[in-house]
Amino acid sequence: MRSASAVDLPRFKEELDLLKRHDIKANVLVDLGCGDGSLTIEMAKVVGASEVYCIDVDANALNVAASRGLRTFVIDLSNGRISLPDESADLATALEVIEHLANPDNMLKEVRRILRAGGHLLLTTPNLASWVNRLLLLSGYQPYNCEVSTEVLAGVPWRDRTFAKPSGHIRPFTLKALKELLAHHGFEVVHVKSAPGVEPKELRALDSLLSLRPSLARRLVVLARKA
Repeated sequence: MRSASAVDLPRFKEELDLLKRHDIKANVLVDLGCGDGSLTIEMAKVVGASEVYCIDVDANALNVAASRGLRTFVIDLSNGRISLPDESADLATALEVIEHLANPDNMLKEVRRILRAGGHLLLTTPNLASWVNRLLLLSGYQPYNCEVSTEVLAGVPWRDRTFAKPSGHIRPFTLKALKELLAHHGFEVVHVKSAPGVEPKELRALDSLLSLRPSLARRLVVLARKA
């Protein structure tokens, strides 16, 4: 579930900028892994969506989204079918979702099914090959967003300043792997952006500089089109 504070994260600002830069307009927006719908509403404003659908596995988060006037569906994106007809959506968004899925292929197949010809997918995910993960591996630490337990954050530094417990990151991606997976499922990459992280604070200046190169960035922000 996303929190309202996520609106202020560097990666979300990059996501909105990408939609604006390519002048993406969408009558029908489908937000996958929408959480409480706070980010969904902001994206809907940018693209001018008149119909907005929120999909998540967290029923409690969807109750909040529904209270905000959003149409919601409880669906497990690893194996479920999105409750929309073929070629009925203009834009699908999946922000920090794909790394949580046991079967990301199902989600991408479903997204391609529901998108109209030329429809877009906006996707973000942590970068397994980020500059900080490369340094962590060289130092013998576990890379971030590549968890080995459902109970404890094992092997990572700055543990008390990140998540209190594992958040279910089970599918870490490099930029190359993400591009190849999207191509396999019939998507053409339109634009790749990147975003820095939020920790460690002491290295934010370096993080911002290195994040100018997507292959080294902490977060990958990808706009793709149904080919």
